Amino acid sequence: MVRNWVEEASRDSFKRRARIEGFRSRAAYKLLEANRKFKLIKHGDIVVELGAWPGGMTQAASRLVGETGLVIAVDIRKFKEFNEPNIITIQSDILEEDTLQKILDTLNGKLVDVVISDASPHLTGIRDIDTSKQIELTEKSYEISLELLKKRGSIMLKAFECDELRILEERVKSSFSYFKRFIPSATRKTSSELYLIGMSRL
Repeated sequence: MVRNWVEEASRDSFKRRARIEGFRSRAAYKLLEANRKFKLIKHGDIVVELGAWPGGMTQAASRLVGETGLVIAVDIRKFKEFNEPNIITIQSDILEEDTLQKILDTLNGKLVDVVISDASPHLTGIRDIDTSKQIELTEKSYEISLELLKKRGSIMLKAFECDELRILEERVKSSFSYFKRFIPSATRKTSSELYLIGMSRL
C-alpha cells in the first residue's frame, strides 16, 4: 500500500509539473531526461515523432530543436492545434503503408536527424495481446526510421519487455554504432515499458 502511494505521488508530480510548464503530458520529461543522458537532439535538428498524441513529447522536442529546427508529429488521432510554429502534424496510422510517403512528402527531400516513437496500442490488460501489438508498432517505427534518417542519425523507440524484443534489439544494434535500453524516471514502476536508444546510424 505504501509503495502504491509513493508511485501515485510520483506520477502526480510529473502531471502537475507538466501542467505548470505547459506540456500536454508527462511524456515530455521522458524525452528531456533521455536527451540529457544521450544528447539525441540538438538545436536545428529535424525530428519525426511517431505515435505522438497528445503531444507532450512533441512539445519537448520542439523546445530542444529551437526556432531553426522542425518537429513532425504523426498519430492516428487528431491533434489539438499546437502553438509552437516549428511543429507540423500528420494524422495517419503508422501501420498503414501510405504513412511513410506522407512523411516523405512533408520533408520534401530532406532526411531527419532523430526519429522518436512513443506509439502505444490500446491496452486490453491481457499481457500477450498488448505486448504483441506493441512489438508490431515498435518494429514498424524502426522500419520507418531507416527510411527517414540521415547517416549518423538517432532513434528512441518505445517498447514493452518481451521475448520478441531481443530479435528487434539485434536489428537495431546492426544499424547503429551505439545501442542502449533506457527506462525514464517518469515511467510507471509497474510498467514493462522501456525505450530503445540507437545512435549514429551506420
